[in-house]
Amino acid sequence: MKIDLHIHTNHGSGCAYMEPGELVERAKAVGLDGVCITEHNRIWDQKAIEQLKSRHDFLVIGGVEVSTDCGEILVFGLNEPVLNVYRAHELKRMVDEVGGVMILAHPFRFEPETVAACSLASSANNPGLSREMEAILQRPVFRLVDAVEVYNGRSGLKERDLAAMVAEQLSLKSTGGSDAHASLAVGACYTLFEEEVRDEQDLIAQIKNGRIYGVDRRWEISWSNEVKEAR
Repeated sequence: MKIDLHIHTNHGSGCAYMEPGELVERAKAVGLDGVCITEHNRIWDQKAIEQLKSRHDFLVIGGVEVSTDCGEILVFGLNEPVLNVYRAHELKRMVDEVGGVMILAHPFRFEPETVAACSLASSANNPGLSREMEAILQRPVFRLVDAVEVYNGRSGLKERDLAAMVAEQLSLKSTGGSDAHASLAVGACYTLFEEEVRDEQDLIAQIKNGRIYGVDRRWEISWSNEVKEAR
C-alpha cells in the first residue's frame, strides 16, 4: 500500500493551503492508498478523522508533527495534547506509554553546511566515515525514533542521500512523505507498506515490525507529467 505519511491541511496548520477533502481527492488522483494528516503540534479529533475517512471511502490516519529540541518528529498513536511538549525524551516517554511510533522528519533541513560537508566527503571516496558523519551518528535523537524520514517532498537530493546514509548506518527504517502544504505536492514522496494497513494500529505495527520502504516519486517521468497536467 502506498501511504503518504506527512501532510498538512488548513484545518490545523496555518502554513497549509488545502482543505482536508481536497487532500483526499488529490491522493486518490495520484494513486495513493492512504494518507496521514500530521498537523504542526496539533492532533486531529479521532471522530473528525473517521468522518473524513467515511465520507471519501479512503484510508485517512491522524498523526502529528511535534517540534522538539531534537528537531521535528512525526508521531502516531498519541491522542493527548503536545503543544507544550518540547523535550524529545519527554515525547518518547509519552509515545512509549501508548505503544506509538516516532519518525524523525527531514533530519537535515536546516543544516545546509552539514549536508554539503558530508556530500563532499562522500564524493572524495573517503574510505572511512567522515568526522561529520561520525558526529551525526552519535546524535541522541536517532536512539529515540523508530524510523527516519529519508524521502521528503521538500528536501533536496543531497539532503535525501545523507538521510539515507544515516538510516542505513544505524539500521533504521526509512519512510517517505510529501510534507505537502498544497494539493499538487501530495504523493510526491510516500511510504510503501507490503501488508494491508486498515487503521492507525496497523500502521504503527508495520512501522515497528513490518517491511516498509520510503519512495521518492518526484523524479519519475510519469509523476512530472501528471503534475504538469494537473496544472
